This record gives sequence, structure tokens and C-alpha cells, in this order.
Amino acid sequence: MRLNGFDRIAFLYDFLATLVFGRAIMNSQKYFLDEISGSSKILILGGGSGDLLAALLKRNPYCEVWYIEASKKMITLSISKIKPECLVHFIHGTEQEIPTSIKYDAAITNFYLDLFTDPFLEDVVNRIQSVLKPGACWLATDFIKGNPWWQKEMLRIMYWFFSITCHIEPKQLPDWTGSMEKAGGKEIKSKAFYSGFIKTSLYQY
Repeated sequence: MRLNGFDRIAFLYDFLATLVFGRAIMNSQKYFLDEISGSSKILILGGGSGDLLAALLKRNPYCEVWYIEASKKMITLSISKIKPECLVHFIHGTEQEIPTSIKYDAAITNFYLDLFTDPFLEDVVNRIQSVLKPGACWLATDFIKGNPWWQKEMLRIMYWFFSITCHIEPKQLPDWTGSMEKAGGKEIKSKAFYSGFIKTSLYQY
């Protein structure tokens, strides 16, 4: 993933997401946050502009978060949305910069796994899984491949748009659920949004 690729649209990202999907994007990301216990060590990859982080800290103010984001501008926006006393470690980078000396109680990847092609996705998932404690939970929210023509068309348009504006490499949605299961994840709960186009899942490892 290219660093700072999302800088160009950082200040418009939430507006665009809401314009297209209404509240479905944010509602899906928040859906399983209450499943994370207090005082947890939480790894967030691709946290975006900070709305998710603010929601997490409101529910769980005593957790410690490692917030890894490839866009410097997204990090700046995220910092502005939380209280200074919150225990958040902001890291500019990708899964390559995950601190491996720490074992995490939970991981969150929302609309992050769709940024990789299938050949690389397994390595990404395995890297994240390797730093989780036994029994840790992993909250993943992303698009899924559906049969309705409009879902296929929306995916095509989104990948075209983000390849032009953010220089992402994938041209189609990878099999992110399959990669998570192959890495040993067991889906405990799931919830569909936006007529089944968006899925949020709670996995246990």
C-alpha cells in the first residue's frame, strides 16, 4: 500500500462515504465495538479520519490503542477528534509497522483488507494474526461480493475512483473472509448493512 495515497481525499472521505452510503459505513464499523472488553490493547489498521476511534474511546476510555494509518492527513484528523489524555499510539504506516513486541487483545480492520490483491492478502492477514493473543477478537468490516448488478457496478466504480485518486493497486475485491478463515479465524457473529453489500464480522483467534 502506498503511504499518503489517501491524503488527497482525507478531508472529503467521510463526506463522500456518507453521500453514497448514508450512515451504513459508520453504523457497520461501530456495530461490534461493545464486544471489546475494558483495558484492552487494541490494534487498528486503516483507521481513517478518526470517527471510529472516537466512538471506541467513548465506549472504552481505558483501552490502549495502536492506530496505524497510511495517510498523514488522516492521522491529523484523528488526533483532533480525541482527548489528549487518551492512550493512543499513532503510527504512520501500514501493517509493516505493527509493533511485534506487543500481543493485542483485539484488532480492527475496517475497509482495509479490500486494499490488497489476493496474492498479498494472506500475508497481511497472517501478519496481523501473529500479534494477537490466543482468544483475541478481530473486528472486520468491508464490502462483499454480491450477485445484484448494482453491487458489482458500484465495486467497479469505487476501485476505478480510488485507483485514480489514491493509486491503490487492486482492481477487484479480494476474498477477505476466506483469508481470515484460512488464518484460523472463527466467525462468531456478523451483520449485513446496505442491502447486504457491507458486512461486519466478529472473528475469534
